[in-house]
Amino acid sequence: MAGQEKTEKATPKKRKDAREKEGNVLKSKEINTFISLIIIFVSLSLLGPFMLTQMQNVIRFFIGGAGRQVDVNQEFITEIAVRILSFATTIIAPILFIAVLAGVIPTVIQTKGLFTMKPLKPKFSKLNPLKGIKKLFSLQQVVQITKSVIIIAAIVGLVYGRIMNLLPEIRKMMQFDLIQGVNFVATNIFNLVMLIVILIAFVSAADYVFQWWQFEKKLKMSKQEVKDEHKQIEGDPLIKSKIKQKQREVAQSRMMQEVPGADVVVRNPTHYAVALKYDTTILAPMVVAKGRDEIALKIIALAEENDVPIHEDRALARNMHDNVDIGRLIPPELFIVVAEILSNLETFRKKIDLK
Repeated sequence: MAGQEKTEKATPKKRKDAREKEGNVLKSKEINTFISLIIIFVSLSLLGPFMLTQMQNVIRFFIGGAGRQVDVNQEFITEIAVRILSFATTIIAPILFIAVLAGVIPTVIQTKGLFTMKPLKPKFSKLNPLKGIKKLFSLQQVVQITKSVIIIAAIVGLVYGRIMNLLPEIRKMMQFDLIQGVNFVATNIFNLVMLIVILIAFVSAADYVFQWWQFEKKLKMSKQEVKDEHKQIEGDPLIKSKIKQKQREVAQSRMMQEVPGADVVVRNPTHYAVALKYDTTILAPMVVAKGRDEIALKIIALAEENDVPIHEDRALARNMHDNVDIGRLIPPELFIVVAEILSNLETFRKKIDLK
């Protein structure tokens, strides 16, 4: 059906639910790889000299002591063990720390700190062999395989090309001492990693665009889903209409209860009716009920049943109906007109006299 085709962009609620309830966020594995390599690259740039110095110290210690005669006893073995542990800690600890950062930071950046166990929950639908076969031939899988082949081929090409360029210098390594050899190897590995990082940067950019397209496509909604969500948020129009009607009925009922206690009803003559009340406790007459057509007739009938005076003034009734809300005092420009009406009412004069 046309209404079920997912042609609409995801709504903010759909995106929020996908993120918080399903743990579905835009994420590219290649971006993770790229950021990880950047972290490793920068960290090794900063810590590389320190780690290289530690390695040189290890080499000097063991090679320097190779020609010495020592008594191999418990004290000597303990000293060697402590030194090996110390050197290993100073060299391996930074590598482990960098590895943890490289694994955590990219994920935190891409998910914006989202933590959910939803993706880890078992789904028995994944055990369906037909779905597995279908997934093997999906566009996502084809892109992943193509991307992996390109990356591997490019890295192999870079490594091969770099080694071929360094062959003359590699042949001369036999003339280097151990420290020079370590420096040579470390420098060239570092340069090779930098080239790989640049390569991964281009692949990551392309993969991010593809993952964004896939993510948006997956979140798309049908027109019916948008309508259903709107109803869920705003409420069913029919129910809202009934609620408003009930509220109007309650408000109208309360308003009608005020009519018997009014001092006068000004009408026009059947289309508009406004009930006014005044006593010495308020500054001006107050509108306690108003309405038009059918409601106006009800106000007039209720006023007649309770002997509330009715005064006909078309302009005044229309003016107060349109400009004064129920429970509000009449505006100053109507004071004189309303005062004349009230002063001519015998019931009102008796009410004032009694007070």
